[in-house]
Amino acid sequence: MATKFDIEKFNGRNFSLWKLKIKAILRKNGCLAAISERPADFTDNKKWNEMDENAIADLHLALADEVLSSIEEKKTAKEIWDHLAKLYEVKSLHNKIFLKRKLYTLRMSESTSVTEHLNTLNTLFSQLTSLSYKIESQERAELLLQSLHDSYDQLIINLTNNNLTSDLVFDDVAAAVLEEENRRKNKEDRQGNLQQAEALTVMRGRSTERGQSSSHNHGRSKSRSKKNLKCYNCGKKGHMKKDCWSLPKNSNPQGNMANTSDDGDALCCEAATAMEGRKRFADIWLIDSGATYHMTSRREWFYNYEPISGGSVYSCNNHALEIVGVGTIKLKMYDGTTKVVRDVRHVKGLKKNLLSYGLLDNNASKIETQKGIMKVFHGALVVMKGEKIAANLYMLKGETLLEAEASVASCSSDSTMLWHRKLGHMSEQGMKVLVEQKLLPGLTKVSLPLCEHCITSKQHRLKFNTSNSRGKAVLELVHSDVWQAPVTSLGGAKYFVSFIDDYSRRCWVYPIKRKADVFSTIKVFKARVELDSGNKIKCFRSDNGGEYTSDEFDDFYRKEGIKRQFTTVYTPQQNGVAERMNRTLLERTRAMLRAAGLEKALWAEAVKTVRLNREVRIRLKLRIDFLKFWINLLKFFDPGDQSRLNLKFIQIIPSFA
Repeated sequence: MATKFDIEKFNGRNFSLWKLKIKAILRKNGCLAAISERPADFTDNKKWNEMDENAIADLHLALADEVLSSIEEKKTAKEIWDHLAKLYEVKSLHNKIFLKRKLYTLRMSESTSVTEHLNTLNTLFSQLTSLSYKIESQERAELLLQSLHDSYDQLIINLTNNNLTSDLVFDDVAAAVLEEENRRKNKEDRQGNLQQAEALTVMRGRSTERGQSSSHNHGRSKSRSKKNLKCYNCGKKGHMKKDCWSLPKNSNPQGNMANTSDDGDALCCEAATAMEGRKRFADIWLIDSGATYHMTSRREWFYNYEPISGGSVYSCNNHALEIVGVGTIKLKMYDGTTKVVRDVRHVKGLKKNLLSYGLLDNNASKIETQKGIMKVFHGALVVMKGEKIAANLYMLKGETLLEAEASVASCSSDSTMLWHRKLGHMSEQGMKVLVEQKLLPGLTKVSLPLCEHCITSKQHRLKFNTSNSRGKAVLELVHSDVWQAPVTSLGGAKYFVSFIDDYSRRCWVYPIKRKADVFSTIKVFKARVELDSGNKIKCFRSDNGGEYTSDEFDDFYRKEGIKRQFTTVYTPQQNGVAERMNRTLLERTRAMLRAAGLEKALWAEAVKTVRLNREVRIRLKLRIDFLKFWINLLKFFDPGDQSRLNLKFIQIIPSFA
């Protein structure tokens, strides 16, 4: 009896991995050839048909329902295979560049195991191979070594010194890295009990006397009586520090004093071994749930500083550390962005830099911890990350910017990023053209940082082929399409209908509550644009949706003398202008809402804001006056120079007008 192999059904994700698995099944069942062109010398029709039917069955059984429905009309295994490859195996240059950038910038974090890191690398290798970009074993080994954490530097030196005269082999290097990880884990296990005991000793801040065995004491523990208590101010027994008569009368432990957690100090001791090979302990920031304030002893880190007097911080050994100042510090985050931390206390003698978990929680939308990573959210945006280095202790993934560095960092990218967001997350290429024409004041060159909102929001399939024909006058041809929203807008709209003038590419968007509202919206649109332009709509192109094919539509267009054009059923490419316009509008809408941390219910207002008429279009050769033909945009231009845009009048946050 043949062995049965089950693979996860393909649901539209990770096509390259699924393709590898299904090919193995087809090969084992002897029908792999059926997904390719039939060889000319293969004359046995019965055998080929049997092979093709077996391949079709294997493919059908390996597809999820939502994907299976799309290949229902395909008659051969090759047709099915080609259809899936066309839909899900995107072989665009953009996709190849994106994967190569991700591969060559990949870095292993401390919270990631070697096995997880190798899986990530192998997935990228497989995806690039499917795009006809082959990476040899030597280069794969080099990429693995360069992506390892700094703590593996000695291993890298050993491996490269042993292979001076021969090429590195990826499998051998991967095995060596896995072996090194196992060695470290075994070492940590051996030292675990000792470190835990030391950590608990420091965490409780108590002498070993209090932790003696209670085997000699039965019933209520004697440690609860006051005579066994030890004062951490004078060192004598019989009372606690808060009751100590040796404290100065004006010294109130509860007044004007910041706390640091005993747990935090203990865990810092526990993490000392784990911190070897990283940055110096005094250079990193720890996220401490017991800290009242953000605190550091590094005066040179402040770029906005005010000396103060009064206030103390008590460490785990009850040493009072004086607060001498307060100010602002800038941090460079894991993604290259700069974050400002205000009201940071300058504490002399503090041996670690603390970010107060409580203050972060008060100012953030939410804080999540999962798989050793802490994420601080502002809206939907992750603004800060922490990496777990010991139990309940997280190290900030970022570094402090000194005053000069902070100024340079904020000036170099903030203006570019601000223009990018105000222009509806315009592409870097489009911004470069505007800078060359001196349309963006304050920018002389454009080097757009990685915008995670654009990456997340603008993923799409290959674009449709564009037509060479083009309207020769305004309103000679108008394209239209309807898009259904995933959520209802604040105004109750569930759809929007878009209209695009083929000649000028001017776009209009109308949120609507029902598809039945399309007809009344078109009448309003027609009256408006014909009045604005002085021209009449001559031809109207749309798909075959029921909202465009009713009898009232036919009567209306017959009376107005407007020619109708419909696309072929299931061929949205023929309505490519409207399809591409809707895609662009939605990409920028998603990016804007993500960047602003707003709810999806604001999509209607956001769509209005990011319409393409707000850009100076490249294909219109930067004719700003052409935009003024349709709408008064004077408020968006520099009063002193009508050829340049004015930054302060263009809004980032979606307009509610």
